Amino acid sequence: MHSQYLEIITEITERAQHDELRRFELTSFISDINLHDVYRKIDKTMKFFSVYVLEELLEDDLWEDSRYTDKEEVHLCSRVEEEARRYWWDRSREHLKLIDEQVELLKNDPEYEGMNDSDLRDKIIEDLNQQVYPEAIERVKEEYQFMYEDEWEKYWKTEDPFKERVEYRYHRRYDMPPPFNHWDNRNPWQQYYFAKGHDGHFYYIQGGSGSSGQRYNHGFYGHLFALLNREKPVSTYFFIYNSRNNFIFQRKEENLWLNFMDLVGNFKIDLDESREILKGVNEIERKRMLA
Repeated sequence: MHSQYLEIITEITERAQHDELRRFELTSFISDINLHDVYRKIDKTMKFFSVYVLEELLEDDLWEDSRYTDKEEVHLCSRVEEEARRYWWDRSREHLKLIDEQVELLKNDPEYEGMNDSDLRDKIIEDLNQQVYPEAIERVKEEYQFMYEDEWEKYWKTEDPFKERVEYRYHRRYDMPPPFNHWDNRNPWQQYYFAKGHDGHFYYIQGGSGSSGQRYNHGFYGHLFALLNREKPVSTYFFIYNSRNNFIFQRKEENLWLNFMDLVGNFKIDLDESREILKGVNEIERKRMLA
């Protein structure tokens, strides 16, 4: 597989297989260390580069194919039980107060002697759900009448809203070489920031749009690499994870390219300062990637 990649990409994937990559620890979402302090202190003689991976949507007819997805069987409570729980979700303060009151009332009851607090709370929660079943049943009936109109009774019988349900969820497989296989499926793209030190060790961090931490990483390291790119070009390697789960090397650019989405926001920086730092950085556009 690696023969199709350039030498540096092949090297990091092989190092990652042996767990030899090190995480960048220059900053974090919590610490919010100053960008320019890090830039002044970082060893600028290291080799810096970035890898950008764009994910295409999986082809519709592959979602049932186990070579491309993992199928998960999930057991759910009945539709009526779900509605009873939702009743209390909307009254969380009242619910917690009632539970605490019932725990105090029953914990000294001889009938429940020896029952631990966790089991007692579970019993109380179940009893409270049962108390609102009549209202929950009416709400579910209204939904059936709205969805199925004159035929609602037929579906009420065949679907049985009092029966526990089974749902199947499909998760796309990410058969990429490490470290790119640690994919957050909330992301349509991810950008990785790498550095190779003189001792041969690789450091990296993953940025994207899927979480607060990823957005912070993308903003901080994107701006840091933009500053480094001014002194010495930071190469960018482009990959596509295509609609059939193939990880395909597309091209190498000698200078830094960034997805400008989420570069600011979680990473706090003045917009004028950001624009100044990003001068000379090429913006990645989805249409250009897929061309």
